Amino acid sequence: MSVVEQSISSEALEGTRLDRVGPRAFALSLGTAIIAFALALLLGWRQNDGMQQFMFGYYMAWIFFFCIAAGSLYFLLLHHAFRAMWSVVVRRLAEAMAANLVLMAVLLIPILGGMHLLFSWTSASFMHTDKLLVRKLSFLNADFFTIRCIIYFVVLGGMAVFLRKRSNAQDETGSLRPLQAMHRMSRWSLIVAFWVINFVGVDFIMAIDPKWFSYVAPIYFFTMVMVSVYAALPLFASWLQTNGILQKQITKEHYHDLGKWLLAWTLFWGYIAFCQYVLIWYANMPEETGFYQRRIMGPWGVLAAVLLAVHLIIPGFGLMSRHAKRHRGVLTFWCGWILMACYLDVFWLIAPQQYINTPLGRTAGVMPTDPYHFISAAANKLLWLPLRPVAIEIDLLCLLGMGGLFLASALFMLRGRALLPVKDPRLAESLAFENY
Repeated sequence: MSVVEQSISSEALEGTRLDRVGPRAFALSLGTAIIAFALALLLGWRQNDGMQQFMFGYYMAWIFFFCIAAGSLYFLLLHHAFRAMWSVVVRRLAEAMAANLVLMAVLLIPILGGMHLLFSWTSASFMHTDKLLVRKLSFLNADFFTIRCIIYFVVLGGMAVFLRKRSNAQDETGSLRPLQAMHRMSRWSLIVAFWVINFVGVDFIMAIDPKWFSYVAPIYFFTMVMVSVYAALPLFASWLQTNGILQKQITKEHYHDLGKWLLAWTLFWGYIAFCQYVLIWYANMPEETGFYQRRIMGPWGVLAAVLLAVHLIIPGFGLMSRHAKRHRGVLTFWCGWILMACYLDVFWLIAPQQYINTPLGRTAGVMPTDPYHFISAAANKLLWLPLRPVAIEIDLLCLLGMGGLFLASALFMLRGRALLPVKDPRLAESLAFENY
């Protein structure tokens, strides 16, 4: 037994494996994903433009879960670069979610195959309608877009795989060398990953509207990534504890720190969103204002106001108190709330563009205004959005399907492993961590 393990009581290492919970949850998650995607495809197949609706729903779900995976990687890089002590107990959970970047690379293939349904810049005739778009052709083309995507996932996925392998090696050997290698790699990887994530934001958020550009948009996307992971980690930990895993290891002290970071990034999201809006409003350039014009005028403006409330104002006040961050049930509620708001943010950024990227939109340059009937008439009376029939059902099914695959993959990554890095020399300190 190593010195590290001797300094930690056997009681502190109890309940650190998935055991029977893992296989059951894996099967349920995978089954849910298969059924959800099958239903989404069926609904899309029955509509005239159903495949485009499916692709937009799939695309939004992909972006949402990419944010969690990329955020988990950046969480690990911060943890190792600054040799943090408090976060050792949640490191293994972040490793599992970061390893899902490999899954997200595989799930990107349908997007690359159906990019003509998502991006108006795939139409050569559309790109030649404006001099500004013609100048962007060297960047906005299918071949170069695919090359950039490969580079993004080789870099980010490579980092995630490296950290996971070194973490496993540390558990197997007890040597400090794997830990030191992770420290060295993380220092320079922080900068590289930051820029790669920003470029992903340019390609997957800003390029959805080829005329639009914003110097703040990449930072906005990076903020979305960080908010997502600090909301997802406490939820994952709380779900495990509900199933009898890591009950004694992750305490209210760890939840408190996760909650503080969640509040900080949520407020920073509001600051960045405000800065972007004010800069574009003040400059008043047609290439920039068109993006907001489509999203804050008309029915979409209602959603913009709702987003401001549910993503910033309400959770900002809700997480302000010390009690909210230290009480697992309360923090879990706010984490779920903020993740819902994160998806709503993705929806608000992407969904309006669907009605520009149709053949009608490319030709006429206008957004169709046919009313959308929600799942129930009651919901339709509460909020009307210019969406086509069954679009929301497809979006939610894609979100459920992607979530099922994401959870199943994370559980698969944790199979047969302790959910704590038992040979980490800072584990004892992390277990005894207290906020003052």
